Amino acid sequence: MKSTRKLIVLALVMIISSFMGLSACSKKQAPEDTGNNASASAAPEETSAPEPTPEPLEPYTIKMFVPGGAAPKDQALVNEEVSKYLKDKLNVTLDMEVIEWGSWQDKINLKMASGEEFDLVSTFYWDNYLTKIQQGSIIPLNDLMDKYAKEAVSIMHPSLLNGGLVGGKTYGMPTNKEMASAAGLLFRKDLVDKYQFDLSKVKTLQDLEPIYEVIKKNESGIYPLFVNKDLNLLSKIADNLYFTDLGDGKGAVLDRTTEELKVIDKYQDPRTKEVMDLSHKWFKAGYINKDAATITDFQGPLKAGQVFSYVDLLKPGKDAEVSASLGQEWVQVIMTKPIVMTTDAQGVMLSISRTSKNPERVMQFLNLLYTDKTLINLIDFGIEGKHYVKVSDNIIDFPAGIDASTSGYNPGAAWLMGNQFNAYLWKNEDPNKYENFKVFNDTSEASKSLGFSFTTDAVKNEIGAYVNVLPEFEYGLNVGALDPNVYLPKLIDKLKTVGSDKILAEKQKQLDAWVTSK
Repeated sequence: MKSTRKLIVLALVMIISSFMGLSACSKKQAPEDTGNNASASAAPEETSAPEPTPEPLEPYTIKMFVPGGAAPKDQALVNEEVSKYLKDKLNVTLDMEVIEWGSWQDKINLKMASGEEFDLVSTFYWDNYLTKIQQGSIIPLNDLMDKYAKEAVSIMHPSLLNGGLVGGKTYGMPTNKEMASAAGLLFRKDLVDKYQFDLSKVKTLQDLEPIYEVIKKNESGIYPLFVNKDLNLLSKIADNLYFTDLGDGKGAVLDRTTEELKVIDKYQDPRTKEVMDLSHKWFKAGYINKDAATITDFQGPLKAGQVFSYVDLLKPGKDAEVSASLGQEWVQVIMTKPIVMTTDAQGVMLSISRTSKNPERVMQFLNLLYTDKTLINLIDFGIEGKHYVKVSDNIIDFPAGIDASTSGYNPGAAWLMGNQFNAYLWKNEDPNKYENFKVFNDTSEASKSLGFSFTTDAVKNEIGAYVNVLPEFEYGLNVGALDPNVYLPKLIDKLKTVGSDKILAEKQKQLDAWVTSK
């Protein structure tokens, strides 16, 4: 009997155990059941792994070089505020240093050649950008962007990204701003008003002669036209009117006025000599500053009120930007139709130095420059209440008693980095400026070589020699200091001697291959 009872009890236990197992399975399969069944929660398949705790970021200082006027008096103070803001986001300290434009190239080249450790540097197609790539001074960014800057990439226009490729790689994060380029002149508004110049009638360079004659005769100590080796009639206005650069800023270009994809030598084009002749005429007439070929301080004479006009690349609202930066009102005349070229995509960038110890963190910082409105405005305009005050949500002005010349922080370079569409506007600027940028971009002419990138490996030695020859004659010819009848043939001969024809042929070969691939 006892044996029978034991069997009955054992059978009941097995039945109950089976029922409990089925119940547990039922709970596991029923998603709507949110009960707290102990057997179900204890099952291994029901236990989710805890979220990994992110490793705290080690402190890191980002050393960054950008060009500008005189270094802002309050740069260290702004760096400190930026660093406070970045503490919880990236645990980064920002050490941004402004190097004056006049010494920019020499100082940056020296830093790169010496292997100085730093992280970020402003790069420009005209500033030996390809040479920096060839020498390995700056690193490719593609993988870093894919991993750490997807948000920044997503807001940039594809033409900016694709147009900046060199050998299929990105070496600089372009400023997200207007894409197109146009060239023209900026004029001091007070003198335009004083002499009642009608700038709407200025359609050609020759239209400027009577205006410059008035300034020369009546305004002692003021340069009618202030130029240097980079900002002059040839390198900006003529180059935009007649030619399309092919990615390295050298003389082998396309003719903008035709549909042909034929590479030509701009120095042998008669239109180049015409503009050089005009520059030489104006130089002898005293319209152009005598130190134009050698001057390094461009900002100084502007700020000192010694300049009536100067040449620059222009866009909607550029005159208002210059007015805010210099503390004096300027007006602009655009003389070329806007065009989007590969060199525009490489026009203003931030690149990571090969000597950076933490490119990953640097790229995370770059991502914030394009996506974080507080960060970009802190770097662009300084500290609210001290360097600017809010007029409205997106409009700012100088605090009472402070102007552009007395502010401790007024770089005037919102175009230099990050996402300009997130930047504040000064009170004197058009509130529709950024909408105008979009129209400017959308209505611009697309270069027939947009997206073509010239790889210089096959002619690296020739380009190196070419670059060394240019300063001997080109600077003086561009600013009008040298007679083109005498020195232009010498320049052409010297360039041929070092391989200009080989460079031209290599460009044509690569351009033809690019067209075929398209």
